[in-house]
Amino acid sequence: MPMPDNPRPAGVFSQGRGWSFAGFFGVLAAVGLLAPSYELLAVNQHLLLCLNVLALNFCLGLGGQVCMAQGAFCGMGAYLSAMLHQYYPGGSLWIVPAAALCTAAVGAAVSRPLEQLHSGFLAMATVGVHSIFINVVLAFPQVTGGAEGMLSAVPLTLPGGVTLGGDGFYFLAFSGLLLVGAFMYAALENSRPGRALLACREDPLAASSCGINRPAIRAQAFALGAALSCLAGSLYGHYAGFISPRQFDLGLSLKTLLYLVIGGQGRLFSPLVAVVVLETLLSRLDFLGDARSLVQGLLLAAALLIGPAMRGHTPRALLRRWLGKSPPSVA
Repeated sequence: MPMPDNPRPAGVFSQGRGWSFAGFFGVLAAVGLLAPSYELLAVNQHLLLCLNVLALNFCLGLGGQVCMAQGAFCGMGAYLSAMLHQYYPGGSLWIVPAAALCTAAVGAAVSRPLEQLHSGFLAMATVGVHSIFINVVLAFPQVTGGAEGMLSAVPLTLPGGVTLGGDGFYFLAFSGLLLVGAFMYAALENSRPGRALLACREDPLAASSCGINRPAIRAQAFALGAALSCLAGSLYGHYAGFISPRQFDLGLSLKTLLYLVIGGQGRLFSPLVAVVVLETLLSRLDFLGDARSLVQGLLLAAALLIGPAMRGHTPRALLRRWLGKSPPSVA
């Protein structure tokens, strides 16, 4: 059957993605309702990682840009929100969006000059961006608390002086932000800018020859990823009540990249499931101490080696392949 010349783009919830949304967030809602309040602390930590993985997916999954600065963007949100709330305790409704806009501008400005770099050099350059953020925090201890950190004791507030807090509220906040971010990702992926980003990821030279403004379109994806990480960091800063550079070190960016590569960059929900499953398993390895970093590195290396062979295959097709059975022929 001949294909149409201009096929209609797939919708946000097409090809079973609506069931993926319902299944993932349905299970998440059940966890929030059934889990004891003391266990929501670990769940919220997992959701923070999920948000950073989704943010990196905008840059790497759509635009093909490796970013090791998600920890810095997350830290920017936490520090900006904490510092501004000290001077404007009731300004949560404008402080958090303003912090996200500032971080998005930083992300777009970083992406522009680095867009020409190949993936390895781009990763090294964004590590430098992360180092700059940490050194700025350490250089102004009178404002940021330096290496000792600072309190973020001012709670989020609504008009009328209503303060927000507690594990349950932040579970809803993290989950709601994740839902909005996932919807934005799906909508962008199936839009004209999303297809331009995918073209830049697959073949940058061919994309440029087709008239796509690579620096501009990739800067938009970078800005969206930076803003999402910033919003996650803003929520986390008020939730934890205390922030320090160690909470946003390079390990957070490495974890984000690890889970995205294992789950599959460019996919929406499998990296988020990888966060929940693997972070739960790694939390059982506290007895290894610093050797946990070695385990994370081995997992990342295995994902980089095995991932390309698995890309584009369904679990059923992979099972048939491992069992040595060829797929049924199509007439």
